[in-house]
Amino acid sequence: MAFEEARDKFFKRVSIAPALGFVPIAVHFRLFDCLRKIGKPATAQDIYAAHSERDGGKTNLLQLTDDTLLMMGAIGFLDILSNGMYQANDVTDFLVAAPSSQHGAVHFTSEILLASAFLMKQLVDTDFIYPFQECQTPLQYAYKCMGSTYAQEHAYSIMHKTGRLDSFNTFMDGKFGNEENMVTRLNNIGYDLNSLITDSVDSKQSTVLVDIGGGRGKRLLELKDAFPQLGADDLVLQEYNSEIGEVSGVTQMSWNFKDEGQEQPVKGALIYFLSCILHNLSDVEVVKLLKKVRGAMSSRSRILIQEPEKTTANATVHGAMIVLYGGRERTSVEWQNLAAKAGLVVAFEVYPQEGECLVEMRIARA
Repeated sequence: MAFEEARDKFFKRVSIAPALGFVPIAVHFRLFDCLRKIGKPATAQDIYAAHSERDGGKTNLLQLTDDTLLMMGAIGFLDILSNGMYQANDVTDFLVAAPSSQHGAVHFTSEILLASAFLMKQLVDTDFIYPFQECQTPLQYAYKCMGSTYAQEHAYSIMHKTGRLDSFNTFMDGKFGNEENMVTRLNNIGYDLNSLITDSVDSKQSTVLVDIGGGRGKRLLELKDAFPQLGADDLVLQEYNSEIGEVSGVTQMSWNFKDEGQEQPVKGALIYFLSCILHNLSDVEVVKLLKKVRGAMSSRSRILIQEPEKTTANATVHGAMIVLYGGRERTSVEWQNLAAKAGLVVAFEVYPQEGECLVEMRIARA
């Protein structure tokens, strides 16, 4: 029996990829939302009709709807009843309650599936050159094998050119519905943000926090809510993506840290914040960015890094960073090594059992 159970568990794991490929279809046609709105067991016809009424049916896609619902049931995103009916379950409810999760699901089952499929081929064809470097990952290799012009493009550039970068930003705003309030979380894990901000405001420092790659400014707005005395000059949102629109109450600034000729323009800020940025970068690129920020820091400045730790629980995210960006999640030892290469030291670090780690870096003393 143990052998048969192991065989069944193994088969379910290795055969899941085709079902995951149907996830973007379910999201595109809002099948989870339609099933949840129906509020009771429903047939594929019922769900297809609800979608057509909501978004306007184009052609007869009933068979595609039925096959997609079957795949979603197979991976547990909804329940399949014995009479061929479909029913929302707790995962369906979560997907509807946290829209960012559906956007994230699209990205995790499109580019990442494609890149993963070409992982072994790239390794074999390059005699196992590893780790991957930026724009030389299995994602670019997949497009190269297909003869696509995207073969030389960064993953974010591909998202932009395919009209999906705004969707990615929506995902990052919520991170599968698990995006905690930054201020509350930092205080809860033992980082004394309150004293730090209060002392800075009292000493009238011009810039309190620079959010590098901060998307739509969610964390800055949370900081502003917690410390209403902070003005727009205190809070700087740096983004290269012009699609985020205007964010009130902060200073917006375009900065592409990938540009070799662009140094960090904000000098002497109290905090340079990097949330889920460095795990998108190879070690070589991380050191380049840290050095750019270090060049703008004063003796009182610090870099705050917030992202997943490299653990068993985060292994799949670690793999996604590798195949998509040439990046990775990191351990305490890895952070300390990267800091040293950039002329920095780790001054504070905490790795909670749940949620993202927090690492503070300061300028190393001579």
